[in-house]
Amino acid sequence: MAKIVSRIALVGLALLATMSFGADPRGTVDAFGAALVQGNADGLRAMLPSEGKVRVHLVRLGPQDGAVRGAQLHAVLQDFLERGSVQSFKLQTIESSDALALASVELALIDEQGQADIRLHLSLEPEKDRWVLREIRESRR
Repeated sequence: MAKIVSRIALVGLALLATMSFGADPRGTVDAFGAALVQGNADGLRAMLPSEGKVRVHLVRLGPQDGAVRGAQLHAVLQDFLERGSVQSFKLQTIESSDALALASVELALIDEQGQADIRLHLSLEPEKDRWVLREIRESRR
């Protein structure tokens, strides 16, 4: 009986992940924001590419500038979440086609320098059956 319940739970989680990240890049952006606000670095992995690199320009969330693999970006964001926090995450705009999505979000964070309001510019592309980050650029609001 326990195996059946475990399998049902796994199927439910798989369906939820597909609904969140599958066809809609907005679901990926929302999940990215939720993971940051919750301080859940492991929740960010589903949005990071398994192949190729992500272009980054991070000042407060980094520092990091250049092109990094998904695992390296995960480590950078995990490091930030261990020393700081994201207080709020608000999607401002999102535009998408079948091959590209561009989003602009505002977030409030607290780190060792204090409180800051910043804007993130996100670029997402489909990878297999999900949308993944391909660029994350930070600027002041």
